Amino acid sequence: MQPTTLLTLLAATFATTVSAAPSSPAPLEARQDVGLIYARFYGDGGCHGDWLDDIVFPQNTDACTNNGIVADYHSVDFLNNTATRTLRVYSLSNCDESGNHFDLAPKKLGCFAQHVGSAKFI
Repeated sequence: MQPTTLLTLLAATFATTVSAAPSSPAPLEARQDVGLIYARFYGDGGCHGDWLDDIVFPQNTDACTNNGIVADYHSVDFLNNTATRTLRVYSLSNCDESGNHFDLAPKKLGCFAQHVGSAKFI
């Protein structure tokens, strides 16, 4: 193979590879616009020891979110809260107001010794 043919072949291969590259993902700022609350569940009543499960509550929905966690937990620790709206946390599933509930204000963090059956942004 002639050197010029080899160079032409390599250049054509490189051009095809570059043009076939996937488009870049959404900018980081756009992905961070959605507020979210991250929570970990613990077996004891004070958010100590190994955590059993976790969940993320995204602010981009007004729907009720059932937690679906089956582990036997007795406390929940809210570790990250970038929400701009209040999250109402219910002890029962389906955001049933006949049980206990508490409101987690935007940016608020902390450990709560309560069952979390469901939650929704209000």
